[in-house]
Amino acid sequence: MFKTLSQLGDFVDPATIITGAVLYGIGALLLTLILLIVFRKRVLVPRKYTALRILAYSYFVILPLLAGFFGMKWGFFNGLRKDIKAHTSVYIEHIPSSIDAKTSAAVSNYLRDNNASLSNLTTDQLIDAVAEVIYTQYDSLLAQQQTLQQGSNVILPWLLKLTKGKGMAQFAKHTIHKLLKEKLGLDEDVSKELMASRIDEVLRTGLFAKIAMIQVDHFLKSIQKGILITLCLLMAIPLVEITIAHYLLKKKKATPQPQPAMSQV
Repeated sequence: MFKTLSQLGDFVDPATIITGAVLYGIGALLLTLILLIVFRKRVLVPRKYTALRILAYSYFVILPLLAGFFGMKWGFFNGLRKDIKAHTSVYIEHIPSSIDAKTSAAVSNYLRDNNASLSNLTTDQLIDAVAEVIYTQYDSLLAQQQTLQQGSNVILPWLLKLTKGKGMAQFAKHTIHKLLKEKLGLDEDVSKELMASRIDEVLRTGLFAKIAMIQVDHFLKSIQKGILITLCLLMAIPLVEITIAHYLLKKKKATPQPQPAMSQV
């Protein structure tokens, strides 16, 4: 969290994001504490061993703190997503416009050099092929720009990290395909020449920046999902322990107790 803020401190409002994180953390802590108090009789079901009884009472401290910590982390990245969306124009200003021009030139060269092999493709297949070219340029130009900037622009290195990994690469390609299809709005009867012209127009209207912002949002959303999954897995541990305690108590009550022997007179 602090590393992200230090990297993006010039582009976001840290006070707003941290305030949101604290509020989410406090909210999660209080909610968990209230639920524990409401269901205290179920949580404090009698245990056989002293250590388990002590553990049951410790839930009233450990679980709220755990929920508060993960709630704060979730709130931090939620606030960051909102802030990035609110200041998208600021981020776009730090993405060199030359990237779109170079990508457009690469696509034009690809369409011209492979005109014969592309002539039999459907519109959807052609968009897939173009999306692959755009992604290759996207990844390559990011790496080049990072080297040229020599670390002075934190946005480009951050975006470069987001492109790594098979999953993120597939998502980037899917995003490019979706954006192209939405922007082009073409059917199967459109000529390849017109399509090439329209693709060039779309690329020169800041497609690279749109891809980058969508990818950043997807990355932060995946972090939020990871936080929730981790919290649920950790909360499952005491839940299982409480369930077992209830089961053992129920089993104990169902077992007939031996009757004391009657003394003979």
